[in-house]
Amino acid sequence: MPATSNSTRRNDKFTPNLENFRISLSYEGLTLKEKTKKQTIAELKRKYAR
Repeated sequence: MPATSNSTRRNDKFTPNLENFRISLSYEGLTLKEKTKKQTIAELKRKYAR
């Protein structure tokens, strides 16, 4: 019986569980960016005022 060749193996990419990934990042003092919330024009002007 021949061994499984590389061509017949599945090529799945590793994707971590998002919650576990966030916890792992927090141990290193890092965070993921939250999805940007809708901002008003006034808030954006304040943020990018020079």
